[in-house]
Amino acid sequence: MSGLIYCREPEVTEPYYVRELGISLYSAEELCYYIVQYILLLPRDFINEKLYRFIGVQLRRPELEAKLRKWMGQTPDLYQGLMMLLQDMHYYSDEELQDFQRNLEELQTAGPMERLKKKGDFFLDVHQFGNALRTYDRILREKGTDHVFQAQVWHNRGIACVQMMEMKEAMDCLERSFRVLGYESIAKEMFILYCIEPGLAIPGDIIESVGGETQYRWKEELDAFQKNAAYMGKAREIAEAFDQDVVRRREALRALLGSWKQEYREMAG
Repeated sequence: MSGLIYCREPEVTEPYYVRELGISLYSAEELCYYIVQYILLLPRDFINEKLYRFIGVQLRRPELEAKLRKWMGQTPDLYQGLMMLLQDMHYYSDEELQDFQRNLEELQTAGPMERLKKKGDFFLDVHQFGNALRTYDRILREKGTDHVFQAQVWHNRGIACVQMMEMKEAMDCLERSFRVLGYESIAKEMFILYCIEPGLAIPGDIIESVGGETQYRWKEELDAFQKNAAYMGKAREIAEAFDQDVVRRREALRALLGSWKQEYREMAG
C-alpha cells in the first residue's frame, strides 16, 4: 500500500492481516483505503467473522459490526455491504463514494472473464507483474472467449513481459495482439522492442505495413526519450550504453538486460 494515510484514531493492538498483499492494516482509515484501492483483490467472502471482529473489537465500533452482521445476514451482497461500511467510517467524501459506487456497478455488470482481466490490469498497474501474467494466462486458457477480447489480453500480457524483461515472449504476445487488432500503436511497441533488444525481429508484413517514414519518426521519438530521460533511473543506464561504440553498446545492453531480468524476477510474486 503506497501513500500517506492520516489516521484520526489510535492504532489497533491486533492489525488486520491482508494475505493477498502481505500487509497489515492498523486503522479504520487504512481499512477504507484498502477496500477502495484494492476492490479487485477482495474475495467474495471478504466480509466475514475475521472482519466483524476487527471492526467491533479492534476499531471499537460494535454498532457498525452489529449493523453489518444484520445486513449481510439478510442480504449477503458484498458490494452493498462495503458501501455501508465506507459510509459509516466517513473517511471518503460523498463524491469519492459516488465514484466508488460506479466502479462497483461496472464490476457487477462485467462478465467473469472481463472481471478477471480487470484484476490482471490492476496487477500490471501496481507492478505485480508475475501476478498479472498468471491472471492473463488464466483467461487465455479459457475456450470460446471473443477474439478481440483475447487480443487485448495478449497485448497487456506483452506489456507485463516487457516489465519482466522477457522481450522475446513480449514480442510474440504483441504480434498475436496486432494480428487481430491491427493497431498502429501495437506496431510501434514492437518496433521499440526491436530497437532496444538485440536479436529480436519483427515479421516482415507487419513492419512493411507501417512504412519507412513512420519508422523513422518512431526512432526519432525513441532517441529523444532516451536523451531527455538521461538522468532518470534505468533510462540513464540505457543512454549510457547507447553512447558507446557499436560493439561495446551491444555488450552493455546485454549486461543491463541480464541484471534487470534478475531484479524484475524478484517482482514475479
